Amino acid sequence: MKYLFLLCFLLSNNIIANYSQHPEAKEVIETLVVDHGFDENYIIKIFETAKKQDRILESMSSPAEFTWTWDRYKKLFLEDKRIANGKKFIKENSTLFDQVENEFGVPKEIITSILGVETRYGKIKGSYRVLDSLTTLGFDFPRRSKFFKSELIQFFILTRENNLDINSVQGSYAGAMGYGQFISSSYRAYAIDYDDDGYADLFNSIPDAVASIANYLKKHGWKRDGVIVTQVELNKVNKTYKHPSNLNKFIPLQFTEGLEGTYFIQEGDSLLSIAINNNIKLEQLMSMNNIKDPNLIKSGQTLLLIKPKDLYFIGDDNFIAITKYNRSHFYAKAVYDLSLEFK
Repeated sequence: MKYLFLLCFLLSNNIIANYSQHPEAKEVIETLVVDHGFDENYIIKIFETAKKQDRILESMSSPAEFTWTWDRYKKLFLEDKRIANGKKFIKENSTLFDQVENEFGVPKEIITSILGVETRYGKIKGSYRVLDSLTTLGFDFPRRSKFFKSELIQFFILTRENNLDINSVQGSYAGAMGYGQFISSSYRAYAIDYDDDGYADLFNSIPDAVASIANYLKKHGWKRDGVIVTQVELNKVNKTYKHPSNLNKFIPLQFTEGLEGTYFIQEGDSLLSIAINNNIKLEQLMSMNNIKDPNLIKSGQTLLLIKPKDLYFIGDDNFIAITKYNRSHFYAKAVYDLSLEFK
């Protein structure tokens, strides 16, 4: 009875999941066998070892780029340790960066910023088995299953081409790998063997990782010495933005940042009136000042105010190139802002 209960527990929590029997696995298996020459028994055996990861599904449902405020997102990446380590990384690899920048036209600060945002310069490359990530998302995440099934096929091909153990490769919850967190299709299309050892190694080779990021951006429209972001004033764009003659595309951007200030409570003030006058929600004002009861305030008390301020920008071709790496505008702006700290 005890063992039956344990088996039911494992099955109910999806710790055991035979993806070779999944209704949508047949199409993937057929594609790998017919179009790419894989042995069917090998694929089935691999799918039998894949495990559904509920944590991956939870993470995909609430990514930081689309659920956090810009203030919170920016602070995560523009913190002192990440900035200091980025400067150190550039210094340690200065010769490499000079070569890559000369060849591809992508500044060392942008490449380093991407590495810093993605993996803290290679220190955190992901702890999920990529096989588990891609099977979980390909077969149990309907909203983007088509994309992840395609990446699963690409992953099989990638591991064969590069003689990687398909059961051991680790990456992010979304199946991205290595220093720069390339997905399988991008790895195959844009990875470069820059150290000439016969293998584009994005897991262990800094030269390969740095050059591959530069190659990716160049292939996606990066312009040498081009503008990335220009801050503009609302309704005064023509006065604050000069349209480059060689520009192909641009996108308007808006980011809301919090400006910190204080307010001294006056006689007759209510917390609600203070919130309204400063364009802050009452609940936010209470939270930032740890106030449980809005009626328990007194004259002379100091309140912390964080007023939202809208900032406007134009993102040029090079900004758009960064969004091809990650489609979030928050991501691209954080990469740009972090890169400024390295200049």
